[in-house]
Amino acid sequence: MQDDRSRDLAERFLDVVEQLNRLFHTGRLDEWAQLDMTLPQIKTLILLESVGPARMGNIALYLGRTLSSTTAVVDRLVVKELVTRRSDPNDRRVVICELTSKGRTAVARFWLIGRERIKLTRDVLTVEELETAVRGMELVRDAEEQVQRSLASTKTSS
Repeated sequence: MQDDRSRDLAERFLDVVEQLNRLFHTGRLDEWAQLDMTLPQIKTLILLESVGPARMGNIALYLGRTLSSTTAVVDRLVVKELVTRRSDPNDRRVVICELTSKGRTAVARFWLIGRERIKLTRDVLTVEELETAVRGMELVRDAEEQVQRSLASTKTSS
């Protein structure tokens, strides 16, 4: 009986997370289009916000693209004045990319679009519902952080 309940809850968890992901993202697609950026460009900006200056090769790995296609993505971000490129002082063949202040503003705008949408959802909930939702989401966040640490330690030990 416990196994059936566990499987049912696990499946419901997956369904709810997928539904939330779709609802939050599809509701914002028009707003994201106003940013006038491709998905690889947005992903590059988010990576640079997260890790700071990064080598072109690391960006390519993150995007799952070739170095030449990543260079094209970054070139467009440079033209938009969202990213700067420079040579690594220790190895001039290595290109380091970094967000400009305009790039940091663009990333903040990207996150703000999501935040404004989520506020509308939050405002529908009662205080009691909000307490329950926050507790549950904090548990999910903590579990995801644990998964991320585990994956990172697996990558570094490989």
